[in-house]
Amino acid sequence: MISVVVAYLVALHPGTLPRDAMTTTVVTTGVTALGAVIGMLLARWVSRRHGQPDGQTRRDVLGVGVLVAAGGAGLAVWWQNLIRAAVGALPVGPDWWAGATLAPVAVVAATVVVPRVTAVIAAAAVALTAGLLTPASAGADEAQPLPRTVAVSESGTLLRGKLSAPEFTAPATRLVQSWVSGDGLSARAVIVAVPTGSGWVDPAAVTGFVDRFGADVRILALPYADVPSWQAFISDDAAATESSIALVREVAEVLQGRPAGDRPLLVLYGQSLGAVGADAARTWLEDRHPGLLAETVLTAPPAETVAAESDSPRVVVANRTDPVIRWSLSSLWRPATTPDGTVLGGPRVPQVPWLPVISFLQTSVDLLAALDGPTGVGHRYGAEQARGLPACRDDLR
Repeated sequence: MISVVVAYLVALHPGTLPRDAMTTTVVTTGVTALGAVIGMLLARWVSRRHGQPDGQTRRDVLGVGVLVAAGGAGLAVWWQNLIRAAVGALPVGPDWWAGATLAPVAVVAATVVVPRVTAVIAAAAVALTAGLLTPASAGADEAQPLPRTVAVSESGTLLRGKLSAPEFTAPATRLVQSWVSGDGLSARAVIVAVPTGSGWVDPAAVTGFVDRFGADVRILALPYADVPSWQAFISDDAAATESSIALVREVAEVLQGRPAGDRPLLVLYGQSLGAVGADAARTWLEDRHPGLLAETVLTAPPAETVAAESDSPRVVVANRTDPVIRWSLSSLWRPATTPDGTVLGGPRVPQVPWLPVISFLQTSVDLLAALDGPTGVGHRYGAEQARGLPACRDDLR
């Protein structure tokens, strides 16, 4: 009983995003069932060594466990409604209550009453838990990628190179030549935007940079993969770094050949996995072309994937409710840290203290709904991400 209650409370431990009824049902049922299986194994081991506890002791433990579980469920509903109110969502309904209480009770009862299904439930619970620990989808709305050819927004131009992995020098050179031949050197600013794994650049960021610099801006993006960003993050996160450095190397060679007062401002931008590549490009430019970079804007980099400090102007934009900025394997044993210059936005939601393993699990669950909210909630960002540092905004105008 103790193992079941502990597992149930772990499953109900809140994250920072609203949890829908289906997710709540799956998580509470899977984790609690896993707790039941572990409890049965431990009980069998204890009984062999010390014998079965008497009936009164078992009833007392059952009664206390029920009270604790009921109190935890009530607290979870209260906290869930606080989060929902903060982000403008409706309070939980009867389906959420049922998913958080009736479903795990039914599965635990089946596990205890019908031991033969224990192995099946254990396998399902382990598979569920493993699935929840999948790394963050480092791209945002990848269902709506921008075209891979030149795309013109309301004002300003976004130039996209062609993918030619694993060698990025040639496509970077072609992209920069296209930018120069298109009168890009006369623009007020050039933004090197490192895309996500699927080649996606947030249109909201494009709009933000156009609003900030006007029509006289060019945005260069060189894709480095053609898969969902979490797959790129696992299989070859170095591609984002290599492609961004290849592109800024070509851009820097062109800009260095012009007087400081007669060349566009150079700004780096990246979101999620793209932020990892943009920060690597920043470090490369600081080492080889100090003073050339005007500013770096990083939006929601995965936890502990970018440098803690910067020698040039840099801003890290993140929503308070975004699980991507808190997810890393190291958060299993210590809380994630944020880089210097991080500017938090979006609604303020109540947050519980970090707990080892448990917080990692709940952050992993939050990833499932990271893209479901409106702008400013979870992993959704708007044009404000392109505003940059206040001091830099004044200097760059």
